[in-house]
Amino acid sequence: MAELLGTVRRALRVLDYLADAEEPVPIKRLAAELGLNISSAYHVVNTLVVDGYVARDERSGAYGVGAKAARLGDAYGRAWPVEPELRAIVGALGARTGENAYLAMLHGKDVVITDIVESRQRVRVHALHRGYSGDLHARALGKAVLAHRDASAVREHFAKNPPRRITPRTLVTMTAIESELDRVRRRGYGEDLEEFCEGVCCVGAAFFARDGSPAGSVSVSVPSFRYRAVRSAVRDAVLDAARAATTALDAAQRRFSRG
Repeated sequence: MAELLGTVRRALRVLDYLADAEEPVPIKRLAAELGLNISSAYHVVNTLVVDGYVARDERSGAYGVGAKAARLGDAYGRAWPVEPELRAIVGALGARTGENAYLAMLHGKDVVITDIVESRQRVRVHALHRGYSGDLHARALGKAVLAHRDASAVREHFAKNPPRRITPRTLVTMTAIESELDRVRRRGYGEDLEEFCEGVCCVGAAFFARDGSPAGSVSVSVPSFRYRAVRSAVRDAVLDAARAATTALDAAQRRFSRG
């Protein structure tokens, strides 16, 4: 393995932490939660402030993500462009359900979140962001795609990315995961019942390329306390969106082949 630069990794950990924070964070709390001494925390944060990736709140002295960090998200979006039709579909899914809606695309062997439409209710699933591709065993988006991949590809994925237990409900054995993926394949949709984030349930369904292989998935997240009441309506909306995404992707691929 190539030598890793500790200072760079600390800076990236700080950025990740601040990106997840709901509000600017005092330096003492940041240092404590990241396991840094105050001197190192100040050194990393002040360097990021000078370069514009972190901003300091002048009133409270706390720190948050700086404006320059937005360039990284823009660059990611340019690297993995989303068809306007797919973005419109996930937007309509969010509007129809009144919940947070997500779009993921298959990039190589990764299932990557490429778009998020947040509802007015602001029920936020901690750690999920554009570009996130981890923990496929615990998320409806991931299950929906894995269920339609070869069993050997699934086993290879988890050999390289051992499933971790995130909540008490997370499935972590291959027997349980393979049984769950079989159920997803038969039903046509996957569920995450507080497996990734306690207090949140999700429904996801795959959409497909012209050759029938999974190209990505769409999903909706719902607070668990009202999931049972809206489950059927959300499931139907997700399945409709997945079918629309398959149709839209097919049309886009036809345009590309003609061009």
